[in-house]
Amino acid sequence: MFVTKPKDELEESMEKLSCTTEIQAVFILSSIVIFFCGFLILFISRFIGRNFKKWKKSKGIFLEFNSGNMRRKHSRSLTFQSHFRDRIEMLLSAQTLVGQVLVILVFVLSIGSLIIYFINSTDPVRSCSSYKDRTIPIDLTFNAFFSFYFGLRFLAADDKVKFWLEMNSIVDIFTIPPTFISYYLKSNWLGLRFLRALRLLELPQILQILRAISTSNSVKFCKLLSIVLSIWFTAAGFIHLVENSGDPWLQGRNSQTISFFESIYLIMATMSTVGFGDVVPKTYLGRIFIIVFTLGSLVLFANYVPEMVELLANERKYTSSYEVVKGKKFIVVCGNITVDSVMAFLRNFLRHKAGEINTEIVFLGEVSPSLELETIFKHHMAYTTFISGSALKWEDLRRVAVDSAEACLIIANPLCSDSHAEDSSNIMRVLSIKNYYPNTRIIIQILQSHNKAFLPKIPSWNWNAGDNIICFAELKLGFIAQGCLVPGLCTFLTSLFVEQNKKICPHEPWQQLFCNGLKNKILTQRLSNDFAGMTFPDACQLCFTKMHLMLIAIEYKSACHGYCGLILNPPAQVKLRKNTLGFFIAESAKDVKRAFFYCAICHSDVQTPELIEKCDCKSKARRATGTTVVVMRDSQEEYCELQDPYSETRMSFYSGLSVTTKTFFCEMEEESDRLDSSGMFHWCRATPLNKMILGSALYSGDLHAVNIEECSMCAVFSSSCKSPSGPTLVDTEPIMATLNIGYLRISCSARTPSGPQFAQCFSSNPRKSKYRRIPILTELKNPSNIHFIEQLSGMEWNFSGTNLHLSTSFATGTVFSGSFLDSLLATAFYNYHVVELLQMLVTGGMNFQLEQHLDKEKLLGLNTSYSTILPGKMRCKLGLLSLNQTVLSDIEPRKTFGQIFCGSLNNLGILCLGLYRMIDEEERNPEHKREVRWCKRCWAPIQT
Repeated sequence: MFVTKPKDELEESMEKLSCTTEIQAVFILSSIVIFFCGFLILFISRFIGRNFKKWKKSKGIFLEFNSGNMRRKHSRSLTFQSHFRDRIEMLLSAQTLVGQVLVILVFVLSIGSLIIYFINSTDPVRSCSSYKDRTIPIDLTFNAFFSFYFGLRFLAADDKVKFWLEMNSIVDIFTIPPTFISYYLKSNWLGLRFLRALRLLELPQILQILRAISTSNSVKFCKLLSIVLSIWFTAAGFIHLVENSGDPWLQGRNSQTISFFESIYLIMATMSTVGFGDVVPKTYLGRIFIIVFTLGSLVLFANYVPEMVELLANERKYTSSYEVVKGKKFIVVCGNITVDSVMAFLRNFLRHKAGEINTEIVFLGEVSPSLELETIFKHHMAYTTFISGSALKWEDLRRVAVDSAEACLIIANPLCSDSHAEDSSNIMRVLSIKNYYPNTRIIIQILQSHNKAFLPKIPSWNWNAGDNIICFAELKLGFIAQGCLVPGLCTFLTSLFVEQNKKICPHEPWQQLFCNGLKNKILTQRLSNDFAGMTFPDACQLCFTKMHLMLIAIEYKSACHGYCGLILNPPAQVKLRKNTLGFFIAESAKDVKRAFFYCAICHSDVQTPELIEKCDCKSKARRATGTTVVVMRDSQEEYCELQDPYSETRMSFYSGLSVTTKTFFCEMEEESDRLDSSGMFHWCRATPLNKMILGSALYSGDLHAVNIEECSMCAVFSSSCKSPSGPTLVDTEPIMATLNIGYLRISCSARTPSGPQFAQCFSSNPRKSKYRRIPILTELKNPSNIHFIEQLSGMEWNFSGTNLHLSTSFATGTVFSGSFLDSLLATAFYNYHVVELLQMLVTGGMNFQLEQHLDKEKLLGLNTSYSTILPGKMRCKLGLLSLNQTVLSDIEPRKTFGQIFCGSLNNLGILCLGLYRMIDEEERNPEHKREVRWCKRCWAPIQT
């Protein structure tokens, strides 16, 4: 009697047969034999080929008789091989459509083969699926295509041995042959098919071909993700194989049944170094693999996974779009977005509206912010937003809503190694923004002055709309030049126009007085209509005596003569009109409001400036309703005078840092002065620079060769490139040159240049009284390096930790640092008039129209001649006047600064702005160092 099984159970048992050790060995050995045999054949072929070439070279003379048909045949063969190989390379290249399709198809089929492996892994590893398994023909089709693609890659490879050892080749060798073996044996075994997971490493390339990712962060994230996933699946596949099969030398007696999911769980626990212990390897091969994998996973998990999380968080955090809120103003800041630039910008931008922050700042950075920069943004999160992107891409400009912004500010990096490249990149940002939205207001920092010429050539560039250029080189050189002509003026202008970056705590008495002067700034304010009809000297004296304000300039617009701009200390012929914009030296915007609220009826008897406030008299109904600053230049009232004020006056600053009329200083200039065609600058013939350079300031012999002992002023410039060793060493050369020059002692008996700016001979020590030092003006890129040259001041105190603004070098005008120029970006946004005044004082009245005129003359070769006519010489002239040895000696009384200010203004038309006086007592100041000083109290006695 026989018992038979049902048909379904019989078929199921036939589909799942037990794989013997011999069958498993056939699957694995087929790949191993192919790999090593192929490698051996290729290596031997290369060895024979190289030796045959050497033999042919050694027998070249003997084989010359075959140079006919044999050479032509060989040439045709090489040409055919090269052409065939090139065609295959183009076929496989991802640059062609066919190549892209092949790459994508291979990746998709590899993932499909990996999915088939996951499906088959649900069965025990020791079982073999029969030929009735539906996944076998599908997987066989996939691997047939992989074989075809492998052959194409093999033919296209230049180095066959290197190709054979590539990772993708190893994956194909260990996965394709077992598939054909399974078809021959009519059974299928999992084997090493988990190696198909290594194809996941090509995921970034596939996504880039499909244009699914484009940014660097997304590509980097995808690359890290593909590495982690491929390692996870490959390692899990190996554990799944060895744990279910057992160690070969024990005939599988120590095997355990473990699913592929449990293998992944074990790998994850091992990689995270947690190791719960619920799933552990039992085979020796599995334990050895876990030991090795743990060492590698420490690097993988500690570096790759946190970086992926950070990239994913930043991608979501900084790639969003800025949401424009109706009624809320904002600006866009791009360019050099670093910790230093952001801190400097925020410090100066927010100080203008302290307590009234109603303008949000959107920073557009091309790289993700560092941890320190993120901390800064979080600290100012109420009014700052960071968005990752580039101003060169319209998509990023759309995300930051440039078309709705009040302005776009572009920050430059003054410490970059290539200033031309920095300027070029910023100019391209301007061009991109203007192309995207032509009406965007642009304020840009430029490092080199000649690069300014490109910006006005942009069709949508509009000076009248508030577009502005802040040129570092132009302002820096202008400051230094004025500091050479008028010692102390460099410090004077720096303190007036720039907010100090750090709070300073003075210790010495002279430092306290000097710091009080640092509080004064240039501010603008529309004047009350009660000033209409007054002359500038009358208005200036009224502001000074009654309001404790120093009015130094007004805005003038003449429709008759086509002139529109600022006038410093205009003559009596110029009458003030309604709604005139005045430029003041004051401590706060609240103080200059007095000029707007002033009423000749209500405030005529007021003696306390703080009591000048808005009144309610009927005359106020006829007053202008405008406030302090008008951004648009074309919105101002047209003025028309009977004559151009510049026909009778010329502005100059004389010590008193003063603005004077033409009648006095014309006597100081000869009529034969050679001027350029504009009449504003002295003219001389061009001389090649190499003929003017004699040597280095680091060698005393070269200093004597240029007769440095007879120079009026020695300017020491910093190097043009940033030192790679750190910010401290960036000023190494100027510091060493300053020390070298400062060490020189010039005899007082030698010819000494005249002028009040030169140090007198030492008087406190008889042994030093016969010598003097050479006047120096040194540029420092890093302000903290001031303590290296502070000892040259001759003052007696501790120099460690000296702040730039508390140093005698800064107070006396012998050092200049361009780091303050960052603040001008915010100043130009809030009030471009202030920047105009600074450019007028520093560059002598240069504007963009005059620059275009001079560039045109240079192009046409018209600037090779000179003129002796003075009508165009309207630039400011800055200087010092002694209170005892010049026309100022006639002013009586002059016991207070107010008396000197009013006397010089009324009698001479000189506008005195400050004092250049002894810094301390003679015992502590043996070299008679002088400091720039303002008088906060107008009628305070002048200490001699």
